[in-house]
Amino acid sequence: MKNKLNSALYLFLCALFFSSCVATSGIDNTSTISSSEGVLSKKSTYAWYQPTPSAQLTYGQGFDADLHKHLLQSVEEELQRKGYTKTTVNPDMLVAYDVSVSVPDAMDKPELYGPGFGYSYAYMSGYRYSYGNAELPGYRAVDLFKQGTLIVDVIDPKSKQLLWRGWTEGAVKNFDASYGKVRSLVQEIVKRLPTAVQP
Repeated sequence: MKNKLNSALYLFLCALFFSSCVATSGIDNTSTISSSEGVLSKKSTYAWYQPTPSAQLTYGQGFDADLHKHLLQSVEEELQRKGYTKTTVNPDMLVAYDVSVSVPDAMDKPELYGPGFGYSYAYMSGYRYSYGNAELPGYRAVDLFKQGTLIVDVIDPKSKQLLWRGWTEGAVKNFDASYGKVRSLVQEIVKRLPTAVQP
């Protein structure tokens, strides 16, 4: 009986040890770049860069609109948690999202896209982004990120230049990911934004 108890205790401790290793072995692949220190320090309101798609939705095989809906909802909820208010009149900042994808040969034509953009999930969702990158250090075009990289951009509404970018490298493994999974990825990015200024 004592040997059985010792064996059971040993197995339990081993299982506990290995489960803690798995839980803590994740690598945080979330990064941000910003045009300057404190550039977002006086912001409290936002709007989407393109409130509605400007082109027809054309999802490739294995992609659909559910991810798009989850991303919009998650970004809005996480910005609200940081104290930002969505508005349609004179926003302090504009927000856009993207997810990098492998580019099919037929779509690998730079003339189809604005500078710094390429074939991506947002492109399939009908968005045609054309804001500048303000020569941010560490900036790279969307199509140069690893497939599945989720990107959240903050853009100046007047200059149409990128103020801040956050991304999680290769995070979207499944393009029909659940809302819960998408929200956890968005959380990792948005939590790096400064908290909104309260009026």
